[in-house]
Amino acid sequence: MSAARGERGPRWPRRVRRAGLVAAAALLPAAAPLALADGVDSSRPYTLVVGAPRGFAPSERLDARRTGRSPARLPFPAQEAWRKQLRGGIDTAPLADPRGDLVVALTVPEVVKLGADGRERWRVRIGDSAPLAPAVITSDGTLALITSSGFVWGLTPAGGVRFAVPLGVRGRDADVTPLALDDGGLVAAAGRALVELTPDGSVRARAEIAERATGALLAGPEGTLVTTESGAVLSWRPPSAPRQLGALGGTPRRGAALADARTLLAVVDGRRLVALDLPTGTTSVRSGTPFGALDGPPAVGARGVAFVLSSAGLLLGVDAAGNEAIRIAVDRPPPAPPPDAGLSALLGPADVKPSPPVVIDRDGRVGFARAGGRAGVVDANGSVSVAAERVCSTPVAVVPAGEERMAVACRDGTVVMLAR
Repeated sequence: MSAARGERGPRWPRRVRRAGLVAAAALLPAAAPLALADGVDSSRPYTLVVGAPRGFAPSERLDARRTGRSPARLPFPAQEAWRKQLRGGIDTAPLADPRGDLVVALTVPEVVKLGADGRERWRVRIGDSAPLAPAVITSDGTLALITSSGFVWGLTPAGGVRFAVPLGVRGRDADVTPLALDDGGLVAAAGRALVELTPDGSVRARAEIAERATGALLAGPEGTLVTTESGAVLSWRPPSAPRQLGALGGTPRRGAALADARTLLAVVDGRRLVALDLPTGTTSVRSGTPFGALDGPPAVGARGVAFVLSSAGLLLGVDAAGNEAIRIAVDRPPPAPPPDAGLSALLGPADVKPSPPVVIDRDGRVGFARAGGRAGVVDANGSVSVAAERVCSTPVAVVPAGEERMAVACRDGTVVMLAR
């Protein structure tokens, strides 16, 4: 199953029906029978939903490879369709289900579902602590969240609580985006702990790594890929221990993207677009730009071209050979530094306020929201459609939410839908 996740594109879930524990366990890794022995009645049929999760954005960066590649077209020209102010702030990217409804985890311990029309469908309280990392939709449509108290919550598409169980980790370390597995399970990371869960939230495997995980977990060709604070890249497939594949040469603070079956891309230390060849562990710098800090992780378009925004307001596209395939201004350029300001002024401050990572669709359109509030879509021919000069004060994420629809989530709890 793990190899299939890394080598194939998205697949629609399929329902597998088996009678008895032995048949159900055959679909899971070796550790699964012990984890499921108390939760499955061997005298009754058991239905397990497997396959890639469905939705326009079932996880952060849209898919298990974190490519930022939208299955639906982005709107062009883009204009505001509706705006919703939620009670509670937003720190993580919303999700979009197969209907285009948005699921938003707030900075208070509540989760809200907004319909495609912007109306609130339901609101659910999740204990006494909010999640630190984005939620994820699993194969059977369950919304899985890990809160800062160390509990993993599973909510049904209708907002019912399916499970709420302790994960056995320090919740304040659970700031890594979890990964939904094709077998219906889930992988989570918190600090130096890796945990694999069954579809019902039970723990079926654990592992320790040498340093803290960061960013997001990814579906790799031979297991779950983990990036760490120093830039090490690990692969984990239980029951084997995690093994290091290579190093990125710096910190990928906001995660990475799997461009193809062997190439991991990440913005390292906010300055360099780095590629790691997974089979050989070889690292190469694809771009070190003089246009300011880069907002990662990249979105991966056709032929492996990686798209990132720079703090100077440029959308940059870099191909697999390291060549600049595109450079488009999507924001007003910052004031020019004085002639005697030196190199540091040209590069800009290292701690510049980041913008949300961009998303790209099948036609090559790129959706963006700048840290200053400007939001819109760049067409494949280089035309820029600005939907708003200041969609909100602090955009957190841009998320495709249906055909020619894109949502912008903001830290103050504002959600804005852009459409054609």
